[in-house]
Amino acid sequence: MSESEGSSADPGEQRRLQRRLAKAVEGLVLYERKWCPFCMRVGLTLRSLGLELERIDIGTDPEAAQRLEREGGKRMVPCLYIPDGESAQWLYESSDIIAYLRALVEEMAPPPES
Repeated sequence: MSESEGSSADPGEQRRLQRRLAKAVEGLVLYERKWCPFCMRVGLTLRSLGLELERIDIGTDPEAAQRLEREGGKRMVPCLYIPDGESAQWLYESSDIIAYLRALVEEMAPPPES
């Protein structure tokens, strides 16, 4: 058993949590540049939280860069696109993106046992 699982981790509950998280991040898109230190920070957080979402390097995808600027309002990375029905939210600051992702994971996690 790995350290991340802990001694009381229920494998079934872990799988259910992973499915809920996968559903929660569906549609999220991280716009980034590979060399950007703030983007790297968000990437490390994604890994540490066990989240996988679509990631687009605007340096290699000019259409995505144009969409980011046109729809998000600026050509700045990192930027997390959050679909919300007919509207969308464009979250630009790495600290805000990280806080959003952590809150999402906390919201999905089962309450701690007493």
